[in-house]
Parts: sequence; structure tokens; C-alpha cells
Amino acid sequence: TFSFKEHRALERVTFQVWPGSLHGFVGPNGAGKTTTLKLICTLLRPQLGRITVFGHDVREDMPAVRRRLGFMPDHFSLYRQMTVYEYLDFFGAAYGFSQQQRDRIVADVLALTDMERRRDDLIQGLSRGLQQRVSLARVLVNDPDLLLLDEPASGLDPRARIELMEILRALKQMGKT
Repeated sequence: TFSFKEHRALERVTFQVWPGSLHGFVGPNGAGKTTTLKLICTLLRPQLGRITVFGHDVREDMPAVRRRLGFMPDHFSLYRQMTVYEYLDFFGAAYGFSQQQRDRIVADVLALTDMERRRDDLIQGLSRGLQQRVSLARVLVNDPDLLLLDEPASGLDPRARIELMEILRALKQMGKT
């Protein structure tokens, strides 16, 4: 259960997600989809009830939950003056990876998101769809088990939506949830 002041955003929500599965929340604006994702990824704290991620309670073991997941918000912000490589390398450094590890990780996530040829492009020059892929690649830098993507296809043209679904299916095949 979660409320914003007088407005109860969520009440008695129950669901279970199995590892390696792919799910989506569907509902009208204001239904609580984003709030649910923010509760799961520890950006909001549940007021009542219990949320566990891989057996870890989001209130009691926040660091363990955060280590296992990656969150891509609906309004992602990118450091637009950086190249794609610099941006992903920056986050790899923030996670504490060595330069050698970061080089491998960045190469892997660029391949997975089909962005290798854009490695040295400035983010500000990329289309919305390609920026969305950079944001997804950033989420993958720490190799999370659970991906929480808020409105991942928002603003994408039909072709980019299909390409995004192909990437998500590949991630599912890799055992990501």
C-alpha cells in the first residue's frame, strides 16, 4: 500500500514474478504502474505491506535489492555531451569496475543493444530511439538480474519498438527478468 498525501495510489497489490520471465504493467495514466516500479526498486518505501526481491525485503535490505536490479525511468536523463562509450564507462566506474572490466562490460552492453557502431557518437546527436538504447545499456552495466523499465517504448517509432522487443527477448534468453 502506498499513498501520496490523501490519494491512495496502491492498495493490496499482490503479484509474483519468476526468474527469466518477461512482464508488463498495463493500465491508464495514474493507475500506479510507475509507483509500483519505484517501490520495487527502493526509490519509494512501502507504507504498508511487504515487498521482496529475490528474497530480500526492500525496507530491511535495500543494498542487496539494489545490487540485483536495474531501473530505467520513463524520463531518462543522459549526459548528452558525452560519447556513448564515455557515458557507459562513467557508470562502470561509478559501480567500481576497473578500466579493464569496464572496457569488456561496455563492449558487451554495446553489442547486446546493437550500438557498437555508435560507440564514439555524442549522445546529443542520437535519435530518441538510440538514446533509449543508451539508457538501456546503462541499466545493463552492473549486470542486474531484474530489469525494471518504465515506459521503455514511449516515443519510439514502430521499427524501434520492434528492435526494443528483440533486445528484451535476448535479455530474457540470458536469464534476465
